[in-house]
Amino acid sequence: MDPARSNARKSGFTFVELMLALALGALVAAILALLIRGLLSAGEGQSARLHGPFAARAAVRTLSREVACAFAPPVEKLAPLTLSVSTEPGKPEVSLSFYAPVPAEPRAIGGYDIERVTYEVGPERGGRRGIQRISVPCSGPGTNAPITNLLFEGRFVLAIEALTNGTARTDWPPPGTEEKPLLPTSLRLSLAVPGEDPLQTEVLIQAATGIRCPIERKTAAPEPAEAPEPAAN
Repeated sequence: MDPARSNARKSGFTFVELMLALALGALVAAILALLIRGLLSAGEGQSARLHGPFAARAAVRTLSREVACAFAPPVEKLAPLTLSVSTEPGKPEVSLSFYAPVPAEPRAIGGYDIERVTYEVGPERGGRRGIQRISVPCSGPGTNAPITNLLFEGRFVLAIEALTNGTARTDWPPPGTEEKPLLPTSLRLSLAVPGEDPLQTEVLIQAATGIRCPIERKTAAPEPAEAPEPAAN
């Protein structure tokens, strides 16, 4: 037997080994395809949760919780809540602004600071709108520094109405209000998302609840207390 031919046969692959390698390769490719498909499906699901009806309803719930705590700051002739609608190009379709208490930082000191919170339904772009939250601290650290967050973007219609004395208005304060405007009794929020049941909720504004706002911060450390004088015998 030729030793060279024997060594060549040992260093190559048999037909069975080649078929086994191809089968294993196909199995690995199928497993990778399933993993990639699962990752893409998870990404699409996450995107749907962020931009679909779930995100829209979450944005409305956030608005509801905050506006329930709206209050009137003790400033003369300052409207504690404003609501307006617009059809002008480039302007928000709906704009709602109010004052709300936020826990003071650091939390350990207790008390509350004031923020002016604005919710805007952005103008339509390519059939999509956005619900934007803008908060501007009125006291404490970061005063007058706005913070903007996009809560939801998609196809929806959000209507906000101020309710008082059985009357619903899409603007607030009412025209011709000379004295300091008051807060409406409640707001009615109506959300419509294509393919979903409409959501309508009425939020009672708890303006009668008093809050400690704003807190008083000390800029200097308090002086140490003097030791009491010894009592005379």
